[in-house]
Amino acid sequence: PPYVAIIGGAKVSDKIKEVIEKIKDSTDRMIMLVNNLLDLRRIEEGRMDYKFEETNIFKLVFDVIDGLKPLAQKKGLDLKFNSEPLENILVKIDSQKFSQAVQNLIENGIKYTEKGGIDITIDKERDDSTLITIADSGRGISKELLPNLFEQYKRDESLAKQIEGTGLGLYIAKVIILAHKGKIWAESEGDGKGSKFFI
Repeated sequence: PPYVAIIGGAKVSDKIKEVIEKIKDSTDRMIMLVNNLLDLRRIEEGRMDYKFEETNIFKLVFDVIDGLKPLAQKKGLDLKFNSEPLENILVKIDSQKFSQAVQNLIENGIKYTEKGGIDITIDKERDDSTLITIADSGRGISKELLPNLFEQYKRDESLAKQIEGTGLGLYIAKVIILAHKGKIWAESEGDGKGSKFFI
């Protein structure tokens, strides 16, 4: 049979590679679930600690996008950073936790988008704040769900059986951004019309 990969020095067939990828995907989902539950526990107990340092926000977002490209490519989606990542905008943040918040929003976009893609931009605002926009061409958000989107365990019930998730990712992102004295919100024109998330 044709061999397509070498893992740990051994040749692996297409069939075995497919099984390994499924195991990895399942493991990644379990790790994400455990991390979300641990974060929720820390939040509830007031134990979310932050270490604020001046960080290049362009490089941070670029690195998050780069790490999520394989996930987008697996679904045939374009994941684009429509800002110049070499620009030096410094913000005082906990880079690990802020990365987690941005990653949660982009992963959410990938999860709820079947075709098209996700565009990420960073803009410097007039009041010297920084705006990160994550826009997808996905399923959109209903008017009923939008006001409560960032609450714990809040999900679109009509999609819960089709799309896996804990309903904690957006809530944790909100807690992290509020701890940075920032704002986080979403906009959508409705079902099937895509979504925009803002930090």
